[in-house]
Amino acid sequence: MSTLRRSAVAIVLVAAIVGGVALAVHAIFKVGAGPLGESCTVGQYDIDTDQAATASTMVGVITTRGLPERAAVLTLAAGLQESKLTNIPAGDGDRDSVGVLQQRPSQGWGTVAQLSDLHYATNAFLDALLKVPDWQTIPLAEAVQAVQRSADGGAYAQHEPEAQALSDALTGRDRAGITCTFPAPALVATTAQVADQLSADLPVNAPTTSASTVVVAGAAWTTAAWFVANADRLGIDSVGYDGRKWSRTKGWQADTSASAARVIATMHT
Repeated sequence: MSTLRRSAVAIVLVAAIVGGVALAVHAIFKVGAGPLGESCTVGQYDIDTDQAATASTMVGVITTRGLPERAAVLTLAAGLQESKLTNIPAGDGDRDSVGVLQQRPSQGWGTVAQLSDLHYATNAFLDALLKVPDWQTIPLAEAVQAVQRSADGGAYAQHEPEAQALSDALTGRDRAGITCTFPAPALVATTAQVADQLSADLPVNAPTTSASTVVVAGAAWTTAAWFVANADRLGIDSVGYDGRKWSRTKGWQADTSASAARVIATMHT
């Protein structure tokens, strides 16, 4: 066998081995970890499905409090800089920093358990932000730095375009603004669990559930975006609203059967 042919065979074998390992890792860690192929697109930006779910919860806190969209942009920019929108556990961050916003118990932000909760951490950030004079109109880096007091406050500014795109998509300002793709889930949450988590994140009418669907009457694009952003970890296959339908394999497409009166999420079966 020639040297060239032996090299080609070796490359094929290595590829096969790597592919087999990748499939094994995917089978073990598929739900929640997002290691392979799971991604979401918002405008020109790509994030993984875990980041999308984290961002949706943070935006949900802001929506529930009735704050203007600028609060979402500032919060998401802080999260992008501090943790890349990852809920970092205690001991894995800088010094005693905890969570998506890397807040420090030693600086009075709360306990480790509290700061590990996305709702608490986001609310703590917002409570401090609302005390910053002119926070809605001053430059983003200035507003966020007044809360976070980072060593490099100017670094927050670089994330403003992505934070704005995320905010537009997750608040529903940009309709069908987030799309996610991922393989068929190995585990699927119950519709009751999905309804409970949605209600914990967003101020929606009580969802109605069947064995495979969660229906939210009177909801809008914010709710549709939440379902898409959390679809991978919960096992949602499709979301329909206002003439469009999202699926994990095809993204958003026109669908005349999708009503503007309700958002419907259908679980993987």
